[in-house]
Amino acid sequence: MDASSVPDIASKLFPNFWTWIVQLCSTGILLIIFKKYLWRPMLAFFEKRADYIEKNINDAKDMREKAQVYLDEADKQARDAAKQYRTIIDQGKEDANKQKQAILDEANTQARNKLEQARSEIELERAQAQDRMKEDIVDIATQVAEKIMDKKMDEATNDAMVKNFVDEVVH
Repeated sequence: MDASSVPDIASKLFPNFWTWIVQLCSTGILLIIFKKYLWRPMLAFFEKRADYIEKNINDAKDMREKAQVYLDEADKQARDAAKQYRTIIDQGKEDANKQKQAILDEANTQARNKLEQARSEIELERAQAQDRMKEDIVDIATQVAEKIMDKKMDEATNDAMVKNFVDEVVH
């Protein structure tokens, strides 16, 4: 390597002092411009974005709280509706049982009344049958007595005597 080539290499490896100063000043100017026109607006944008995200998070929390309140209210209404449903069903069953009992009581009363009426009618028919039998017995006895005596008695006296006789025999 010769001596003239060493300074060439050094000039290539190390920049010129004035070039270095110019580059340093231009970099500083670019940093100042970047800070003034880009950094502050970017910070403002990031701050707005952070506020927007925080607002959305707070809104989501509020909505979740409201949703929980609505859910709790809906659960309470569902429990109340179920309770009211059970009350209505129980009341319906109770009313049905009361109506059933009233119908049964009325049917029993009607059955007793019809049975009593039937007994009364049977008793009346029996009494009428006994009266007819007495009259038939009296007529037969009168006819037998007439044939036996072969004469006719006074009908009223004859009927009275036969009735007395039949009453004595029957009772």
